[in-house]
Amino acid sequence: MINTAGDRLARWLRVIGPIIIVYCIFGLLVEAGVPRIFPDNAFTAIVRDAANFGVFTPIWRILLDVTIAFVLAAFCFSVLYVYIARLQGPAAFSGDLTLGEALYFSIVTMTTTGYGDISPKSGLAKFLVSVQILFGFLYNVLFFSIFASFAGRKRPG
Repeated sequence: MINTAGDRLARWLRVIGPIIIVYCIFGLLVEAGVPRIFPDNAFTAIVRDAANFGVFTPIWRILLDVTIAFVLAAFCFSVLYVYIARLQGPAAFSGDLTLGEALYFSIVTMTTTGYGDISPKSGLAKFLVSVQILFGFLYNVLFFSIFASFAGRKRPG
């Protein structure tokens, strides 16, 4: 049995997809439930102020959230590329796109690398690629500005 890149990607997504979903649901439950569990007193006010200041936000959590959001955005764009390629046929892109090739193209596009081996041909494909380039550029700019603000913040002490 020959394992293609698409098979490996599908297997990887079957494993990592539920983990990401559980992580997101757990985070939403904690954010929604924690303020209602503990009574509002002087101690919880201090903890809340420290959390708002960023004391309890470890840098690995910020990097993990940013990375997961980047990968999910790239995957969503790749699904749209496959849909457009199937809808418009060979007129959409310079080659036939599988999900693995579309994910590769999406990451290359979002990082504004642009190797040129796959390119959009139809108007809809060009528009979506342009939106992804702007999204990737703004995402990187916002990430680095937020990361720099966390790095420059002084911890209370």
